[in-house]
Amino acid sequence: MLPIEQHNWFIRSSSFLTAVGRLGAQFQLPDSIPIPSNRPVLMAGNHRSFLDLIASQAALVRFGLSSHILVREDLVIKGLAGRYFRSIGCIAASAKRAAKAEAEAVAALKAGHLVAIMPEGRLVAPDDWVDGVGRGRPGVSRIAVAADAVVLPIGISGTNNVWPRGRAPRLQLPRPKVTVRVGALMEMESTDHQENTDRVMKAISDLLVA
Repeated sequence: MLPIEQHNWFIRSSSFLTAVGRLGAQFQLPDSIPIPSNRPVLMAGNHRSFLDLIASQAALVRFGLSSHILVREDLVIKGLAGRYFRSIGCIAASAKRAAKAEAEAVAALKAGHLVAIMPEGRLVAPDDWVDGVGRGRPGVSRIAVAADAVVLPIGISGTNNVWPRGRAPRLQLPRPKVTVRVGALMEMESTDHQENTDRVMKAISDLLVA
């Protein structure tokens, strides 16, 4: 977990955002999240919508969990949104600072914190989906291997129906369902980081709801 003060702020602010998110969506959250006591955990989910972040936070706070989340660098460094993301321990990620972001994620994992990443590295348009997901980038495997972490796949479905890519969020009745499902913990078994990443993306795809 995050340091206690930051953890408490993560829980409070995420609970508020979850309540706001429920105005536009019916969240269907997992019944449990497997967190082993003896290994770091890197959570990996798909990315269709900006609502994915709130859906992920909703699942975490249901179990009193917080996480360092890798978020697009410009969102972390700019404006009020950036101040918020930094306040809850988000890690700025971009192509130019990939090595630094991965190092920060590894350090957080080794310190006993949860870390969350969306391996696609971008909002993926439906035209680019293969079995519901985009191509994953190998950073998820590099981070997990360097930290000796297990990867927890998370499938997030329906967020794009509430907040489509490139558009404003929309209110609809009845509210669309947004489903968050978690899979089994995964070891990174190969020395090929892309091969490991492809396995993670397949596990995420298998969790999605049509």
